[in-house]
Amino acid sequence: MALQLNPSFSYFDKSFRESQTRNYTLSIQLSIENIVFTILNNDKNKFIGIESYNFNDINNVGQLPSYLGMVLNNRPSFAFPYDKVYFLYQNRYSTLIPQPLFVEENKNLYLGFNQPFQEDSRIVFDELKNNDAINIYYIPNLVIQKAKDFWPNVNIMHFSSALIESLSINFKNKVGPDTMFVNLQTGCFDIVYFKENKLHYYNSFDFRTKEDFIYFLLITIDQLMLNPEDVNVILSGDIDKTSDAYRMINQYIKNYSFIMPNENYSYSYILDEIKDHQYYTLYNALQCE
Repeated sequence: MALQLNPSFSYFDKSFRESQTRNYTLSIQLSIENIVFTILNNDKNKFIGIESYNFNDINNVGQLPSYLGMVLNNRPSFAFPYDKVYFLYQNRYSTLIPQPLFVEENKNLYLGFNQPFQEDSRIVFDELKNNDAINIYYIPNLVIQKAKDFWPNVNIMHFSSALIESLSINFKNKVGPDTMFVNLQTGCFDIVYFKENKLHYYNSFDFRTKEDFIYFLLITIDQLMLNPEDVNVILSGDIDKTSDAYRMINQYIKNYSFIMPNENYSYSYILDEIKDHQYYTLYNALQCE
């Protein structure tokens, strides 16, 4: 097993000090494709670093703990003590349940209803306090163990929990009934839709071609009784003006834009090298305690 230890990108403000990590917040986004780290200076409420590693030869999630360990060997300061640590696990094996209907003893039944069984994994759940919902998901046992070994104070949550909660917090009373959020990931995308300031719809779709992508998007718009001519799509994640998904959006959707950064934080100039919308969820994960 070989891991390219050189990061795919790495940007740190000159103010970053390894000796000051106890004054920083570390946020981590892990998937089978890559891992991304961001660092927030708590005193200045300012993001001062981001670094990403791609996993080009990984075969299954069971390899993730080893890859995580090798990355941290390359960048030991990520394993230093931090004031707060947020760990987002990114996969499609999650299910949303309304809070009033949730019974913890039945969490395996809820998840098993529409997700395949995952061996060597634990069923855990996040409370979406701003949306009166519970997000239940699989996460590999060894991933949890490795994360807690490195960061005893880690706050683990599903990527979709952070996505939904951060959008709810940041856009409450700021968007109309025709606004839809679309977040692109590698090989899949998320749709989040709020109605009357409440979560009305969330789903994640696998896709292989640009035609798959626009089909799932348009059929969801239709099912929500929205109009492609009127809907306002706000884009985030792995998409830019050169991507096939963007070209399809441009062809079929009249009103669209990239999500803007959260103005409650400041961002080092060094982060200008990264598109504002690309890691919106990771930047905003610390709102979702």
